[in-house]
This record gives sequence, structure tokens and C-alpha cells, in this order.
Amino acid sequence: MLYMHIILDEVIIMKYKILLYLLITLSSLTFLSCDKTSELGKLKQKINMLVDTIEKHQIKNMANILAQDFLTDKNSNKSQFLFFVDYQFKRNKNISISVLDKEVRFNEKNADVIFKVLLLGSNDWLPERGQIYNVTSRWKIEKGSWVISRLRWQKN
Repeated sequence: MLYMHIILDEVIIMKYKILLYLLITLSSLTFLSCDKTSELGKLKQKINMLVDTIEKHQIKNMANILAQDFLTDKNSNKSQFLFFVDYQFKRNKNISISVLDKEVRFNEKNADVIFKVLLLGSNDWLPERGQIYNVTSRWKIEKGSWVISRLRWQKN
């Protein structure tokens, strides 16, 4: 009888251990998924800020969204790219961006954001110029915030 009681206690303890391991595993998975979700949310917020910055011609805010080591596929660095953007701001009094398709891929220390945008520009109320672009960007965390480190775009 005592032997049976010991076996039952061991079975109960084993069940509790299994239950504890399952709870720890589920908690860990939930924690990890929340972390990715929060980073995805922060990154999407930064992308929306980028679109808003361009549409409002905020060159200083644009500089804050670019990494210190920023480069384009044409080897333009941060200051050269900002000069190009400022030229586009002066050329187009009104700029409108519509993100048509967006895909985010997280890597170890960065994220690749691939999207298609419709870019419209004008000096008057109605758009005079417009083009769809395929844009590939690499984002990384610098000083606690997502910034663009690499950028490539081409006409669709």
C-alpha cells in the first residue's frame, strides 16, 4: 500500500513538472512573439513617419531617419542623398506617396522592408508627375530607434 502511494505521488509530481515545462515554454513563446510584434509596430510607425516627413518636406526629420552610415545603391551617402531629397522638395511643392504593397523581413540585427510606392509630385494642386517605384530598404536600430541604412529604388 505504501509502495502504491509513493508511485501515485511520483506520477502526480511528473504531471506537475510537465505542466510547469509547458507553461514556461508557452510563456517564452508569448514573450518572444510580443517582442517581434512590438519591433514590427515600431518599424511600421517609423515607415509612416518617413512618408509623412517626405510629404511635409521636412528635411531635418528626414536626416534623423537615415543612419550615420547610410548608402544608396548608387553609392550616395547621407549628405548626398539629403541634397537630392532637398532638390526634389524644391522641385515639387506637393508630394504624395501611396504605399501599394509592403513586406517586412526581420534578420538578426536588422529588417528589410520591400515595398511598392506610387510617388506623385507637382507645383500646383493637381499632380504633374507620377511614377510607381519598387523600393528596397534595410533598417537597423541606431541609438534605440529604427533608421534606414541602405536604400535602393527603381521604376516599375
